[in-house]
Amino acid sequence: MPVVEIKLFEGRSVELKKRIAKEVTEVLVKHLQIPEEAVIVIFEDVKRENFAQAGKLAVEATSS
Repeated sequence: MPVVEIKLFEGRSVELKKRIAKEVTEVLVKHLQIPEEAVIVIFEDVKRENFAQAGKLAVEATSS
């Protein structure tokens, strides 16, 4: 059973997450030839203050 973890900055809508989960599931079902019930998608909302890239917090990038 594949488990897909998707980390996104917080604030994404439930509708968007539904669409992403559906499409990710469809791709795995097609290519792995497994039932959709076998696919698990986990979303984790990440606060910008808890993510850094190139040594800078994401919250700094949005405030400049």
